[in-house]
Amino acid sequence: MNYLKIIKKKYKIAALLLCFMSIAAVSAYVYETGQVQVTQTITNIATLTVSNSALGDIEEGQTITYTKADTTTLGNIVSLTTTKDGVYLNFTLSDTSVLTTYYSTYQIVVKFAAIGTGSTHVIGDVACTVTLGAPNPASVTLDKVGTWSFDFEVTTTAKSVSADQPTIATVTVTAQNA
Repeated sequence: MNYLKIIKKKYKIAALLLCFMSIAAVSAYVYETGQVQVTQTITNIATLTVSNSALGDIEEGQTITYTKADTTTLGNIVSLTTTKDGVYLNFTLSDTSVLTTYYSTYQIVVKFAAIGTGSTHVIGDVACTVTLGAPNPASVTLDKVGTWSFDFEVTTTAKSVSADQPTIATVTVTAQNA
């Protein structure tokens, strides 16, 4: 009788092991065939236009401030149309290591020139200031849908150079959803 109980016990253990292996195999099969593909469409939140501006010559040691009054291309230099409220606009000054070689001051004051209807911003107010020391200031929040534009006011102080030195300051403007 004991021998029969031992055989029944072995069969039960073998049956349980077979059951567990079957469950594992089925689970692996279901995992492999049941993977989900997630698709997403990124929608355009703003149409952005950036204009170029030539500032002209500056003598070494000289400080000049350029505004749209004397350099018309600095007016509405950045314009965009937003399609939703709460868009963040980022201004980033690139090539600061090159600019610090030739300038002791390179500052761009970004001002609101046009705002979305119902915005809390005011035309003419400072949106942000980009400098050599702070080339990536805090984002500007465009709180309402609409057409926005920005004027630049640029102040530069040239360092001494041994020959004429053409320079280019690149400002990258990006828009992102809040």
